[in-house]
Amino acid sequence: MMKLPRRLINPLTFNITRGQIAALLKIDPERIIRWEKWKHVLWVLIRGRGGCFVSYRKLQQWVSACGFLLCSCTTLPELTELWEAIEKEAKRYTEDGIAQLEEIWYEQKIRLSNS
Repeated sequence: MMKLPRRLINPLTFNITRGQIAALLKIDPERIIRWEKWKHVLWVLIRGRGGCFVSYRKLQQWVSACGFLLCSCTTLPELTELWEAIEKEAKRYTEDGIAQLEEIWYEQKIRLSNS
């Protein structure tokens, strides 16, 4: 049984910038006082708003890591299992992120089907 992406990816290694967080939250970067990488979530302190939590799945680094995992699958059952795990968490991703992953999944599915 394949591990879920959240067990294979270590977001604590991500290089997360103030600009990335501000773009994701649609705020001025100057409003971000600080942020902390926690095991399962990013915590951000915003001037005038307080603290908020951000899912790592909304970050491009997470999408890229999942894309790498999809491309690393060597069999269709392995690819299907990973894709199903990603789909279960799809609501935590941005629309663009899940669309990128779906495209990667589809291309890998074709590659594996033809081999």
